[in-house]
Amino acid sequence: MNISKRKIRIINLKSFISNLFFFFILLFLIGFFFSCNNSIEPEELKPGRRDYTWEIDTIKTEYVRLMKMWGTSPSNVWAIGHGASGYDETIWHYDGDKWKSDGVLRIIEPWCIYGFSEKDIWVGGADGRIWHYDGNEWSENLVYSTSEITLVHFMDIWGDSPNDVYAVGFGDTDFTQLVLHYDGTEWERVYVGNNKSMLMSIRRGKQTSENYFVWGINNNHYYSTPDTTRMFEFNRIKLEEIHSDEYGIYTANYLQVISDEVIFTIGNELYTYGNNTFNLITKNPYQNYYEGVFGRSKRDIIWTMADGLTHFNGTDFEYILNFENKSLSGGFVFKNEVFFVANDFYNNSANNLIYHGVLNK
Repeated sequence: MNISKRKIRIINLKSFISNLFFFFILLFLIGFFFSCNNSIEPEELKPGRRDYTWEIDTIKTEYVRLMKMWGTSPSNVWAIGHGASGYDETIWHYDGDKWKSDGVLRIIEPWCIYGFSEKDIWVGGADGRIWHYDGNEWSENLVYSTSEITLVHFMDIWGDSPNDVYAVGFGDTDFTQLVLHYDGTEWERVYVGNNKSMLMSIRRGKQTSENYFVWGINNNHYYSTPDTTRMFEFNRIKLEEIHSDEYGIYTANYLQVISDEVIFTIGNELYTYGNNTFNLITKNPYQNYYEGVFGRSKRDIIWTMADGLTHFNGTDFEYILNFENKSLSGGFVFKNEVFFVANDFYNNSANNLIYHGVLNK
C-alpha cells in the first residue's frame, strides 16, 4: 500500500512538470508568432482614396511667387514665397475660411517653411535670414554670413523636435554647401562643403534611420558641363554621396517623409533606402511629372505633374486633378484634405492658385 501510494505521487508530480513544461512552450510559441507578425507585417495599408472635391483660391500678388506650404490642420495652413519685391506679401495664412497676409514688411525672400506647432514655425530664405513665429508674431532669428561666405540662401528647414532643427542651403557663386543646426537656443554651422552643390532639402524618417538624407543640385552650367542632382546621407557630421545623375526636366530628384519614412524621387521612380540600397516602390507611367511627392502612406501618394496631380494607391496611378499652363510648386496633406499651390504665368489676374481638395464624406 505504501509503495503504491508513493508511485501515484511520483506519477502525478511527473505529469504536473510535463504539463507545466508544455504550457511554457506554448506561451513562447504564441509570443514568438505575434512578435514576428508585428515586426514583419504590420496592419495592411488600405489604398488611398481618390474622390476629392476641389476648390480654388486665388492669391493675387504683384511680384511674389508662392512656393512652399506647411500647416497643423486644414484651418491653419501657411504658404510662403519670394519675388523681386513685395516683401509684405511673402507669408500667407489660411484660417479655414480665407487666405490673408498681415501686410508687414519683412526683409526676407522665403524659400522654405517648417514647424512643430501653431506657436513654433520656422521660415528660411535668401540673404542668410531665418525667421520664427511664436504664435503671435514673426521675428528675425538669424542673419548668417561669414568673412568667406557673404551671400547665403537657406533652401530647406527640417527637424525632429523644437530643440533639434537643421537648415540647409548654399553660399556665394561657388555654391558652398551649408548645414546649420539649432539646439533650442542658437544656430551653429555644423557642415560646410566646397563641391559646387546647392543643398535643396533635408529629411529623416524618425523610426527608420539614425541619419538624415540631403538632396543637392550641382549647378554646372557656369562651368559648361551638365547639371547633376545628388543624394547624400548625413550623419550630423559629414555628407556621404549615395546617388547622382544628370539633372534635367525628367530626372529631377526629391526627398519627402511619408508615414515616417524617407521617400526618394529619382526620375519617374519612388524608392526607400536601407542597407546601402535603394528599394523601388513604384514607377510613374506618365512622362510629364515634376519631382514633388506628398502622401499619407506608400499606398496613398500624390505626385505633382506639369498638368495636375496623379495619385498612387499602391497598385496604379490615376489623375485626380487636371489643368493647363500652370506650375505646381508645393503642397501639404492632412487626413481628409490636401492643399497645393500653383503659379499661373499666363493669366495676369491669377498668379497664385491654391487647390484645396476634400475627400467626399
